[in-house]
Amino acid sequence: MDCVGHDSDRDERQQFGPVDRCLRHPPLAGMRGTSSVDLEIRDTIRVGNNHNAQLVLVDVLRSDPGLEWLGGERRLAAKIYDPLYFDDDDGYLNPFLCVDKHYTHEAHAYAELQDLQGRLVPKYYGSYSLDLCVGSKLRHVRLIIIEFIPGVAMRDANPACYSQPARQHIMKAVVDFETTLYTRNILHTDLHPRNIILVSGSDSGVPERLVFIDFGGAIFGRTWDNSNLFPGTYISPLLRWHVACNPTLHFCDWVNWDWQSWLEAEYKHTASTVTEEMRKVYLPDYLLAPPQLTTN
Repeated sequence: MDCVGHDSDRDERQQFGPVDRCLRHPPLAGMRGTSSVDLEIRDTIRVGNNHNAQLVLVDVLRSDPGLEWLGGERRLAAKIYDPLYFDDDDGYLNPFLCVDKHYTHEAHAYAELQDLQGRLVPKYYGSYSLDLCVGSKLRHVRLIIIEFIPGVAMRDANPACYSQPARQHIMKAVVDFETTLYTRNILHTDLHPRNIILVSGSDSGVPERLVFIDFGGAIFGRTWDNSNLFPGTYISPLLRWHVACNPTLHFCDWVNWDWQSWLEAEYKHTASTVTEEMRKVYLPDYLLAPPQLTTN
């Protein structure tokens, strides 16, 4: 889904206020259910302008038959996809297309990762519609409910507080998760420390587990243009996480060792899965060639 705005979008932005534009552009139509749930916001996690979604802690006050199990969950987070607060980059992006994309892709990703819920990704409790009163009109907003993960975002953790073995444990978990997604033909596109929660369960200095969040930008294919390369086939980290691909760009503060030597030792057992065809696709000659020095 192309989220870039067009001239007509920018013209509309000049003519109408944000709320009026939201009324003119309701979310994508879907199959609305018959059950409802009443939520109370307990606390805020990430709210306000310039966020792709509003994230709040909620309590379940009441739920219709069929949703009673929601009331038994103590820590829930509601992720609300409201285009009113979306940063459209001064009109360059169409906030309504962007929000529709993030909502639909995230909901679909959780469905595809059902077996990983509660371990590597939060538990997913479904998608919902929220009706907001605007005068005599209703404004419709989509949201999902997921498990709240107590922990610290990797972005907010201090790498200096972790030993090198602990950092290597963390980075291996990152590589393994991304590889699992890729094997299922899902490209995360935003694998960043802000989207990785470190959950501590002991005093060993090593997180009990890592939980990965934010799949609004997920691509269901193996490339940005949705062309599938070796669909469903395991691709060794020896290829996609090779140092020539600059895989640790967002994790440079965490990696204080020779990445390539560590990668080759850690994933040596996968070398037999690498074919010459795969190597040509993921590690073409121009990536492996030494940089050319020029003189003035």
